[in-house]
Formats: sequence, structure tokens, C-alpha cells
Amino acid sequence: MSWPLASHFSAILQNPRAAFRDARLQAASIEKNELRQPRPWAGAFAVVYKGIDANGRDPFAVRVFTTESPERRERYEHISTYLQSRKLNCLVDFEYRDNSIRSAGDGKWYPLIIMEWVQGETLFNWVRERCLAGDRRALGDAAGRWVELVKELAEASLAHGDLQHANVMVTHTGELKLVDYDCMCVPSLVGRRNLEVGVEPYQHPDRNESTLLSTDLDNFSALSIYVALRGLAAEPRLWQKYVEQPGYDKLLFRLQDFQDRGRSPVYQDLMRQRDREVGRLTDKLFELWHVRMEQVPPLSLLANSYDKVEQLLLQHQWQAAVDLLNRRGQFRDAPERLKPLIRHAYEQVCRTKAWQSFLEIPNETSEENDRRLVDTWNEQLFAGDETAERQRHRVSEARKRVEQLDRLYHLIQESSGLITAEGERSIAETAGRLPRGYKYSLAARVEIAQRRASAVERLDAALKSSMSEAGIVAAYRALVDAKCERMVNPATRARIELAERRAPVLKNLHAIPDDMSQKKRLKKIAAVWDEDLLANCREADRWRADYEETTGEKETSGWGLKGLKVFGSKEEEGTGDRD
Repeated sequence: MSWPLASHFSAILQNPRAAFRDARLQAASIEKNELRQPRPWAGAFAVVYKGIDANGRDPFAVRVFTTESPERRERYEHISTYLQSRKLNCLVDFEYRDNSIRSAGDGKWYPLIIMEWVQGETLFNWVRERCLAGDRRALGDAAGRWVELVKELAEASLAHGDLQHANVMVTHTGELKLVDYDCMCVPSLVGRRNLEVGVEPYQHPDRNESTLLSTDLDNFSALSIYVALRGLAAEPRLWQKYVEQPGYDKLLFRLQDFQDRGRSPVYQDLMRQRDREVGRLTDKLFELWHVRMEQVPPLSLLANSYDKVEQLLLQHQWQAAVDLLNRRGQFRDAPERLKPLIRHAYEQVCRTKAWQSFLEIPNETSEENDRRLVDTWNEQLFAGDETAERQRHRVSEARKRVEQLDRLYHLIQESSGLITAEGERSIAETAGRLPRGYKYSLAARVEIAQRRASAVERLDAALKSSMSEAGIVAAYRALVDAKCERMVNPATRARIELAERRAPVLKNLHAIPDDMSQKKRLKKIAAVWDEDLLANCREADRWRADYEETTGEKETSGWGLKGLKVFGSKEEEGTGDRD
């Protein structure tokens, strides 16, 4: 009978109690998709499901095979035995179990692998997100971690056997983890026939069904992935051009690229990168496609050579040395004799770049330039340097202005909820300590504060003087124009309203000519006067004696105050004076 299909396992996993022999697995649950079916992660020869223990906290992977392989159990026993005494960061714990999962198709028992669940995403998806975001640094760091991963395998005398994007997981902390160990080679399996040939174009063209297992089996695929990561770190937009837009499902390279590099656009693009190391590695990768598979050197020999770095350091070519080290992604594996020179190179490059950035700041005094001066000054790098020390006073003055600006920002932030006269005055006074003509981002807000503070001072002065009711009104209108009338308290508001009623009366009094005959003048004053309104009005004092004279005259002549008001009413204004 043929081997079960993936759908047969999916069907039985609807009921873990019926699917598994193991009691722990029977009590677990299998993650489902939106159709309420077990969610599969399919590979070339197996399918993976996510299981969760009965406690709901411990996830694990259930890997079931979709093809038959009589040697599978024996080989996993070799791998398991070898790894029992070795703990590699790039591998996850696993256990091969024979006759442990039932098929819904024939009801028989088949093997499975229980593995530690890697919480993360495939290298393909991770690289895609970083490329679309243009995150060169993350891609470069991943290339460095990839070198370390391959080095860890080599030092343990291991070969994964199927290095490709879907078998590399990236955790949330950026660690790289390998999954799918069907093609793995440990020393006890060297010389055995490989059961699977891996995925194109990650594998060397010599890799086929007759290839014998070797601990060097990963050399070409490791280099292929490394060059792809380095190339994308140099130019993330290559992903859009060669993967995203055409809907390709591999990391950058196609089989046709290797078969004819002269017609390969991705090869040409990589060779044109400013990062010359990318061009060197690309050329080497395409060259190694055409040699025998056993001639492909380990990735460490191609990516981790410090000869060029040492040459640049000894020539004091600090920038070139640092550029080369940065392309490597790390230098933890550098020879100890070079590490002091490497640190010195980074210090020299940092000082040069920092000083260049400092010199690019214009001499014009402004907030932008002051903040750049303060931010760019590096005390650790510049202290003691004669050229830099001559600029220290300039930086100190800029720092003082920045402190004033920060104080200004704080005051304005405090005033955003409630505008007060004191707050506006503080803003105006703080801004007043900045140089005349100084350019800064809060200038418009400060101008408003200055107008408000000036309007408040003008109103206070007008109220204290009390010699011009119209002046009080004008001062209040300036306050309104400055949109800060809410700062006026009820008592002051009542005084302003009194001034608004007095001002027209006083205007009419001011309009009475001094050279008018006394009798006519008195009549005019009497017609305009409002004793209730003008009581205790200092501005009205100059006419008060005349008003009182008209009151006394009317009382003695029998006119009476009431009669005078009728006689001198507003209806009479403009019709001429009467004797």
C-alpha cells in the first residue's frame, strides 16, 4: 500500500486521542486554521503541525513524513546519538518516534518527529520584510550570524544537508535556527548515500541521488545564502526587482543565473555594488558552480579572512579597514593581535566622521545649528584635541541657548492647557534672553506671547492710571486681538465694562470746545453728563465743577435738573444752541 498523503494525517489530527499513541500527545491540541482544520506547514518530504501541551503553555512541532524511506529510522538514530553529547545553538531538540501517528487513510501507524517549536518566521519571510523596509543593518547582521551558524556546524563536524530559506528560522530575538534534519550528516553517516538532494538553486549542480554524505555537503548552499544576504544588505531593492515583483520563491538566485552568468541580470547588479566584497563573493560563488562539489571551500575560508584587514590596518588605512570589517558584520573572531588595532581604527574613523559632521555646521546662529553643535560635539573623541578645543567656547554658548530653548519649550507646553498672564510673561521674558534676530522654531508662538504680555501690561497701566476710559477700552481690545481675554478676572471685567459705557460720554465731553460761550458750554455739559456713570471718574473731574455749576444755576433759576435734561437732550444735538 502507498504511503499516506498529508491530508490523511490532517484528518486524523482533528482528534489527537485517536491520532497518537503517546499520552502526552493525546492530551495536547493541534493548532487550526480559519477553517477549523489542523494548520499544516508543508515541506518537500514532510508536513509540520504545531501542537500545544494540555497546560496550554508549551508548544512543540509534530513532523510527519509524506514519503517512505526505509533508512530514515536508522539515520535519525545516528543523528540523535551524536547530538546527545553536543548542544548546538543553531539546532533544536528533537525525538524520532516510530509507529506513533495513525493515518486516517488506512488506520496504520507511521513514524513522526517531535521537535522543539521555533517561535519566529522563515528566513524567506524575515528577509522579505527587512528588504521592503530597506533595513540594511539587520540584513548585514543576519549575514554575520549566518557565518557563525555555519561555523558552529563545521566545528561540530556536522552538515545539515538541505540549507535553504524554508529550513532556516529567525526567532524574535534574531537568532537563526535550523529545522528539518532528514539530510543531516554526522561522522558515523559519512560515505552513506544521501536520501534527498536538497532544493535548487541552493545546491551545487553535482548534488544528485548518488551523492555520498559528507560533512562538507553544505559548503555551496552556505555560500549561496551568505552571498544573497550580503547582496541584499548592500542593496535591499534587489528583492523587489528579482523576488517580489516576479513572484519568485527563493533567495535572489535562479538556476539560470548560475548556468549563464553573462546573461544573468542579478549577477551584473551584484557585481556593480559599491560594496566590493559583495562583488568578490558573487564572482566566487558563480565560479564555484562550475568546479567539482568537493572543491568548494568552507564558508569560513571565503568570508572570514583577515589578511586584507590586517594589511589595511598596518598601512593606517583606517576607513578602508573599518569598511571591510563592517561588511563582515562582526570581528569577534579576529586574531587577538589585531583587536587593539581594530579598536583604534574604529576610534579614528569615528573621530574623523564626528569632526567632519561638526565642521559642516554653518556659523550662522540659529536653533538648528545650535542643536547640531551640541549633538555633534563628542567629548570623548574631541577632548584634548587642539583643533577641537578652539571650538569649545562656541559649543558652550550654543549649549546655553539650547537650555533656554528647552526652558521655552517647557513653558509653552505648560501653557497649552491654560493661558495665564504670568505664563505668557515668562515665555516672553525667556525668549528675550535669546540673541536679537535668532532663528528658532517657536518664534511664532513667542510673538503671540509677547503680544499678550504687552497687552496685559498696557491694560494694567491703563487701569492704574484711570485717566483715560477710552485708553482702558483700547487696551482691552488689544487683549481681545491677542486672544487672551479669558485672562481678565471678573472684577477687572466689570471695570472694563464701566469704561466701555463711560468712553462715549467722555468723548462727547472732550468734543465741547473750550472757546464756546460759558452759557452754551454749560448747557452742552449738562446735556451729556450722566452722574451715575461718571461718579468717581478721574477723567471726568475737569468738567465736574462746570456740571455742578449748572446744577446750582438751575436750582436757583427754577429750571430744575429735570428740565435741563429735556432741554439739552440728544434729540436737540445738531440743531444749534439755544440761549
